[in-house]
Amino acid sequence: MIGLFLLIKIPMWVNDAKLAAMVDSFESYPLPPKSELMDDGSDASIALRGSGDHCDYRARFTLRTALTGRELTEYYDRANIAGVDGSSPDITVWLSEPSKRSAYFSEAEATRGVAIVELYDGTGPGLDFRCR
Repeated sequence: MIGLFLLIKIPMWVNDAKLAAMVDSFESYPLPPKSELMDDGSDASIALRGSGDHCDYRARFTLRTALTGRELTEYYDRANIAGVDGSSPDITVWLSEPSKRSAYFSEAEATRGVAIVELYDGTGPGLDFRCR
């Protein structure tokens, strides 16, 4: 019984460690100027997204920033952030424009936007059942 448990859990632990290393790589990289993290960490997950036999690693971070979407994208295009197998992950930036009708709108913060920065990487499924 213990052997079966370990057969299932060890591949999951290995992939969890890969995801944690990618998140650590992002968090140890300096934030863009005029930017700050809005929350206490990332929304990170491992799963099979779409069809096929592969493992997808995704981490999302929310920033409050005075930079434009283009400035953020250029910053992260130059970033040296390690993916799950040492290569660079795909990085996508979404920037919202504050609306005066938003529940979170304030005049003092009107010049600062909220950005979501998403890291995405993938590997083969290995023996991790989450990736099949």
